[in-house]
Amino acid sequence: MFKWFTFFLFYVGMISAVGASDLSKTLPHPSLSPLDVVKIVMNALRQNDVPKKNQGIAITYNFASPANKKVTGPLGRFVTMVSGPVYGDMLDHRGAEYENVLVNGDRARIDVVIRLAAGRFVGFRFFLTKQRRNKFDGSWMTDSVMPIEVVSS
Repeated sequence: MFKWFTFFLFYVGMISAVGASDLSKTLPHPSLSPLDVVKIVMNALRQNDVPKKNQGIAITYNFASPANKKVTGPLGRFVTMVSGPVYGDMLDHRGAEYENVLVNGDRARIDVVIRLAAGRFVGFRFFLTKQRRNKFDGSWMTDSVMPIEVVSS
């Protein structure tokens, strides 16, 4: 009985530790680099409806800068925008490659090329800033994302 109880406590401790580490990957934090942020966003969008509908878009919204949210928010409007024709390919994509990572002071630009189910590739350019003088001080957040042309080889 003691072994089972010990195992149970170990198991509960592992679940708590996993839950705590996942939290840092759904919200801005100063320990995350610009590339970390873009990877978190793209992984969230890749599994958009896990564990619940539009969870990936909600995580993406968490990483939108306050300036971005003034234009794209609230969350319901952001969901409609990301699900629409310009950004909809980001949802449930098959994989992403990160290119042309440029960090200059408190600004960053990262290109992402994603593979779609149909075998096509599409690209997006992320623009991020390190937040200053707000509640996200020191955290990288997305200011904007724009589609870019992907050249096939």
